[in-house]
Amino acid sequence: MERKATMDRVVKPRHPPGMLCAVDVPWKEDWSLDEGVFRRHVRHLISNGFKWLYVMGTAGEGYAVSDSQFKRVVDVFVEEMSGPGLKPQVGVISLSTTQVAERIRYARSRGVRSFQVSLPSWGAVSDREMLAFFRTVCGPFPDCDFLHYNLGRTKRVLTGEDYRPIIESVPNLVATKQSTYDFGLIRGWVQEAPELQHFFLQHDYASGCLYGECSLLCALAGLFPKLTHDYYKAGQEKDLKRAFEVQSQFMDIGESLFGHVKTTHMDGAYDKFVAWLIDPSFPRRLLPPYEAFPDTDAETGRRNYEARYRHIG
Repeated sequence: MERKATMDRVVKPRHPPGMLCAVDVPWKEDWSLDEGVFRRHVRHLISNGFKWLYVMGTAGEGYAVSDSQFKRVVDVFVEEMSGPGLKPQVGVISLSTTQVAERIRYARSRGVRSFQVSLPSWGAVSDREMLAFFRTVCGPFPDCDFLHYNLGRTKRVLTGEDYRPIIESVPNLVATKQSTYDFGLIRGWVQEAPELQHFFLQHDYASGCLYGECSLLCALAGLFPKLTHDYYKAGQEKDLKRAFEVQSQFMDIGESLFGHVKTTHMDGAYDKFVAWLIDPSFPRRLLPPYEAFPDTDAETGRRNYEARYRHIG
């Protein structure tokens, strides 16, 4: 589908629309990868019709893994994602742009051609530094495509206008991942940066569909595969009434699963809780020093899920 960038300019996004799903990383007590649980987790998503999967974004603790952990996760992930029609994406997060490039180079050597990157988070980058980051990270790998995870932890959230110089000089930046309740930002991303395919989380995908073509990243896809497919289809077909109904439903589900958690946690605590709801053998532990939900909160969330939402699928 094509988007109107202005009244007189029509632009085709660099990446097709679709659904992108996160893969969580289960750790053993010695912080090595629990391969059996990990493989089962990946296969569950694939078996439910999700073909574009990514690993080691913020929810997958990509910010915390060592080089050896990173390589092992990539190796196993690539093995599981070797089937027809599957597109593996690897998240690479680091304060060191040199390390980002090194990790991309390793994953590329294993056959990966799609990457998710975030701006360095030690300090907010200037316009010149922002452009230098994308040129340094994406430029040496012209046969790969890149998605930018645009999040507040990096101390700078890019607007649609901010993407213009990147689009003009970095041809293999093809997509973004966005999460906000700000309609101004949503409208700006879709209409001011139409060359990029914007993946919205479940609480703002319907809102993005108001302004043009966009894509879905649903953190609850593994738990509610049928509802996720329905949501994506409604947005693509511009059935906005249905899309906003499902968006509201996902927000209600999120409140029921997480609203009772009063302590502050990293993204992975929420996602691993969802993985644990699907597979009780999935360890909820996060790489130190960060902590998972307290057991009492996790059990409350499971009771809420079993009582109210398990039947949805």
